Amino acid sequence: MESEVSCDFYSWTRDNFACVTSDQEQDAMGSLKATSFGSLRCQVKVRNSGKDSLAVYVKKGYESTAAGQKSFEPTGFQNVLSGLYSPVVFSASGANLTDTHTYCLLACDNDSCCDGFIITQVKGGPTICGLLSSPDILLCHINDWRDTSATQANATCAGVTYDQGSRQMTLSLGGQEFLQGLALLEGTQDSFTSFQQVYLWKDSDMGSRPESMGCERGMVPRSDFPGDMATELFSPVDITQVIVNTSHSLPSQQYWLFTHLFSAEQANLWCLSRCAQEPIFCQLADITKSSSLYFTCFLYPEAQVCDNVMESNAKNCSQILPHQPTALFRRKVVLNDRVKNFYTRLPFQKLTGISIRDKVPMSGKLISNGFFECERLCDRDPCCTGFGFLNVSQLQGGEVTCLTLNSMGIQTCNEESGATWRILDCGSEDTEVHTYPFGWYQKPAVWSDTPSFCPSAALQSLTEEKVTSDSWQTLALSSVIVDPSIKHFDVAHISTAATSNFSMAQDFCLQQCSRHQDCLVTTLQIQPGVVRCVFYPDIQNCIHSLRSHTCWLLLHEEATYIYRKSGIPLVQSDVTSTPSVRIDSFGQLQGGSQVIKVGTAWKQVYRFLGVPYAAPPLADNRFRAPEVLNWTGSWDATKPRASCWQPGTRTPTPPQINEDCLYLNVFVPENLVSNASVLVFFHNTMEMEGSGGQLTIDGSILAAVGNFIVVTANYRLGVFGFLSSGSDEVAGNWGLLDQVAALTWVQSHIGAFGGDPQRVTLAADRSGADVASIHLLISRPTRLQLFRKALLMGGSALSPAAIISPERAQQQAAALAKEVGCPTSSIQEVVSCLRQKPANILNDAQTKLLAVSGPFHYWGPVVDGQYLRELPSRRLKRPLPVKVDLLIGGSQDDGLINRAKAVKQFEESQGRTNSKTAFYQALQNSLGGEDSDARILAAAVWYYSLEHSTDDYASFSRALENATRDYFIICPMVNMASLWARRTRGNVFMYHVPESYGHGSLELLADVQYAFGLPFYSAYQGQFSTEEQSLSLKVMQYFSNFIRSGNPNYPHEFSRKAAEFATPWPDFIPGAGGESYKELSAQLPNRQGLKQADCSFWSKYIQTLKDADGAKDAQLTKSEEEDLEVGPGLEEDLSGSLEPVPKSYSK
Repeated sequence: MESEVSCDFYSWTRDNFACVTSDQEQDAMGSLKATSFGSLRCQVKVRNSGKDSLAVYVKKGYESTAAGQKSFEPTGFQNVLSGLYSPVVFSASGANLTDTHTYCLLACDNDSCCDGFIITQVKGGPTICGLLSSPDILLCHINDWRDTSATQANATCAGVTYDQGSRQMTLSLGGQEFLQGLALLEGTQDSFTSFQQVYLWKDSDMGSRPESMGCERGMVPRSDFPGDMATELFSPVDITQVIVNTSHSLPSQQYWLFTHLFSAEQANLWCLSRCAQEPIFCQLADITKSSSLYFTCFLYPEAQVCDNVMESNAKNCSQILPHQPTALFRRKVVLNDRVKNFYTRLPFQKLTGISIRDKVPMSGKLISNGFFECERLCDRDPCCTGFGFLNVSQLQGGEVTCLTLNSMGIQTCNEESGATWRILDCGSEDTEVHTYPFGWYQKPAVWSDTPSFCPSAALQSLTEEKVTSDSWQTLALSSVIVDPSIKHFDVAHISTAATSNFSMAQDFCLQQCSRHQDCLVTTLQIQPGVVRCVFYPDIQNCIHSLRSHTCWLLLHEEATYIYRKSGIPLVQSDVTSTPSVRIDSFGQLQGGSQVIKVGTAWKQVYRFLGVPYAAPPLADNRFRAPEVLNWTGSWDATKPRASCWQPGTRTPTPPQINEDCLYLNVFVPENLVSNASVLVFFHNTMEMEGSGGQLTIDGSILAAVGNFIVVTANYRLGVFGFLSSGSDEVAGNWGLLDQVAALTWVQSHIGAFGGDPQRVTLAADRSGADVASIHLLISRPTRLQLFRKALLMGGSALSPAAIISPERAQQQAAALAKEVGCPTSSIQEVVSCLRQKPANILNDAQTKLLAVSGPFHYWGPVVDGQYLRELPSRRLKRPLPVKVDLLIGGSQDDGLINRAKAVKQFEESQGRTNSKTAFYQALQNSLGGEDSDARILAAAVWYYSLEHSTDDYASFSRALENATRDYFIICPMVNMASLWARRTRGNVFMYHVPESYGHGSLELLADVQYAFGLPFYSAYQGQFSTEEQSLSLKVMQYFSNFIRSGNPNYPHEFSRKAAEFATPWPDFIPGAGGESYKELSAQLPNRQGLKQADCSFWSKYIQTLKDADGAKDAQLTKSEEEDLEVGPGLEEDLSGSLEPVPKSYSK
């Protein structure tokens, strides 16, 4: 007969299970009502058919909730206030959680008074089962917010109390205590129980059971109902104004209050009283009758959500709850009489990404009272990390408001640096935050650790896109120097409440810097509550020497993370194309480049040569102001253009000399930072033999060393630049206006090369410095300033011959016309005829006239009433409105004889050897002033030992050069520096090059040679010594610092960290031995009192002679005195009290 297999199915009822216990004890675990068992085993009861083989299967993971007549449900609560009876304790080794659950379920099902049960399993300890009859309040829901800072294990609501000293705990369940004195296992203080749950009979009849059933054993008569005091702390909320959002996450606590013990009013009082006991967490209480068995009490923290609009009313603030409330109450606002915290005013004007807790209008209150209330409002709110006390809606008259904040967001518009440099938007808002007490205030760090129930203020994203790491260089701390004097930096703070993700904060900071060309360096530092980002412009400092090239960054403060923007060339260039720059309104400049070596460093410099800044001044444009040249398409800027005519140009005319000469050259070093400094150097080069058409002044080396843009420009000279009729008909000053045109071109277009039009330095040398220095005296609005610094090398506007009188200009025009055969009956005929003459004819004629004339007959600027409205000496009697830093100096090898070298050579080539004697005589006569005053001339001849014979002509020549140098160059230069220091707000520095320091064979004097790095030009390889190369490097760094910062000691205008390549350069300030200056010699020493005795001769003794002529002085009117041109003696008029003038003067 075949075998049979039978399958039986069983329900989860008490008839199908049997639980067996052993080792029973009473008064277990410190509880008089508890019974303990050493073991528990629950089994399924099945039919035994006598078969040998029997297999029983139970559904895995199936937890029963029904047994017999009762169906149970897990409530999610972990404890009950009262109602527990018949507790049973099972040892850890003798029972598991599943058997305990089965035992409890069967026991409750078998007890008509049982309404549920609670199971607690202690980690590493026993499991407790307690039956419930008529429970009053269920508490400690598994989804409740709990104070994670509590030191009690498993939190108080779970019934666990823990003694830190004895390391012992007590477990309280349903009003009964268990496990007294039990020591905790290591590491279980924060989670004592591994399982704890209250199960409730779904259809309990606890509210209708008769007393005859004797079920009152677990009930505790309630005598602790709170009074009406709790209701006074709350006010009802209009639930129609509440927004219900089931997906809204809001921390809460909930309780079930059973209806057989609580009326609706009692439940309401209990709920409000419970809320009152949680003053930090609970701000809202809602009482709802969820079923016939119980009321539900919900406790919430502040549920108000506001938008981020800064306004004085809370119209855009709403209460948002995850459940529909029935009877909602809000805790009344009660402020303390005193402020609890000392709030710190943030040094930021603008906050974005903030989380506003509340908006409270303060208009109509005293400012001080409103501020005091705002502090206390933030005190009261545990989620408040700070507040804004602001005057909003200023355009409509202003409304004072208090904004309490959950997050201080992103803080920008820093006030630490005095707002001298910014990259972040600080545009004017309709909100007053500048004037105290308005502003943003932060709660102290000790109080700013917000509770976990506070809403998250984290921003989803701080950046629009991920920042690529290859666009930034990470720098080591060893590559920086901290310089607290730095003023150019911007700061942003990212609150950790806005994001706790450091990489997000880092991306935000790097992206902000990426958006601004000026920003090159970003540093990050993690500070309490914020990530601090500091942004910097070009803060690199380099020192060049013949043996090394060292660079580092200057930071205002220490930082953990330092990033430098990778170089993005502003000039478009690659290995297959030439450098190119787009000039707006014109076209494309096509330039070239060269790689140069300075010391040990190699650097590429982009060169744009022969760039037109004005139309060719030819034909009818001769003797006219420069006009704009309109060109389009592409311009070849790879080769230099012609230099302008000047007296002494040899014949036949070299190809590099032409009247079409209004061009400039631009030199841009590679990896130039944006908004770089710019040097505009005016210089007209004399054609030198063997130059091969190469630039005499090449700005490449200076640009590479200083890391800024160098511009060299021509301008018209002599008759071509300064022909004047002395009247409005032919005003003159064409060369002066050429310089204005070049400076204007730089203002308009230097940005395309990476230059900053607000950081331009004007420079010129020798007689060009006389002309260029006139621009310093022209008043312009600050926004229209053509330059901010000036470098004058061997000239100044105070030279006695810098400005010619209208009468002299008219005489010189007539003399030139006569020399070239033009009629002189009217100025119109003169100019018309001169415009038709070839340029070489005019230049030869002016050279011939100058060869026998003194400096007062040179072509130069004239007071035209338009651009130059008054004499420089008169203009300098009044303070100048703008700040211009001045670096001025000269060379002892300079002089009028030296400058006339080309004129003398031209005369010799023409066979006119007698002009030399006439020239020397004219120079000597010029020492008497424009009118050749015999007394002054005699004094100068005596002082400089100009008595000579034909046998000692060399000594006479040297003495004459010394005298004219002092009178026309050095002493006016010293006077210019003195007046500039007193009359303006700019820095003033002076230098002097001693005699025979440089290469006299070159056209350029030593200061220009060293400043432009001629010792490193390939054309002069081997001509300069190592010592001269080293000196040139140091001079270039001094001059570069001045061009960048206005001070030769500092590479940046916002830092006072001196580069230690040489001794500091002193300011031009008076000392015991005279004003300080730097001597440009091998050791670069500091000196005092440049030519003090010689200049005193001119300023004091010669002035005495002038003043002694009383008859002449009496005839001078006040206006004539004002117009009187004053040379070196100008110091007498402006310097205030001077020493008594001596009756006699010794050499």
